[in-house]
Formats: sequence, structure tokens, C-alpha cells
Amino acid sequence: MEFLLNNPTLRRIILIFSIAGILSCGTIEVHAEPVSMVILAPLALKAANTASPYVIQWMQNSGGQLLNIGKDAVEILYLPLGLVQCTAGAPFGFFSNGLGNIGTGCVAPFKLVWDVFLLPLTIFGIGI
Repeated sequence: MEFLLNNPTLRRIILIFSIAGILSCGTIEVHAEPVSMVILAPLALKAANTASPYVIQWMQNSGGQLLNIGKDAVEILYLPLGLVQCTAGAPFGFFSNGLGNIGTGCVAPFKLVWDVFLLPLTIFGIGI
């Protein structure tokens, strides 16, 4: 059995069939009576109206932090850009720009991790 797992093609096939088997599992269907839906609809609307200011505030707080996370994820791409600028662009005067981009690209993963750790705090309005 071990020789099967050493073959990368067979591993991929086993992985594909495993994922297909998991995704093809049945789902649970919930059947609600129309009478109970009619009775509970006004209560659900009251709960939604009560919670809507908090949900909007949470979305605004987390939206700004998600933009910071996206910006940091894009800044990771500055590292290969800086390497190209330092090597191929050096004769054309891009060496100093490449050094700056390498610095930005090296710091970006740490900023990304920091912003991801701050995401749960910013959802509740705590800013650092």
C-alpha cells in the first residue's frame, strides 16, 4: 500500500476522489410547517430590525480592516518586483526603487499577519 502513496499521480487521483466523495454526501433538509412560519415571521423581523445597527457597525469596522489585509497581501508581490528591478533594471536606473520594493515586500508578510490578528478586535470596534 505504501508504494501507491509514493506515486504523485495516484495521490492526486485519491485526493480528487476523496474530495468528490465528501462533497457528494447528502444534506439535511428542514421541513417547516407553513403555520409556524407565519407565526414566527413577525418575531424574526423584529429581531432583524433590532440587530441591524450592530450588524452594519460590524461590517463597517471589519470592512476597513479587510481592506488593510488586502493591501498587505498585494504588497507581498513587491518582493519579486524589487528583485527584478535590482537585477534587470539596474542598468536603467531602477536599482534604488528595487531596494525600496524589496524592503516593502519583506515587511509585508509580518504586516499581513498583524492585521489578520487584529481582525477579530476590529469587528468589535477596538482599534490599535
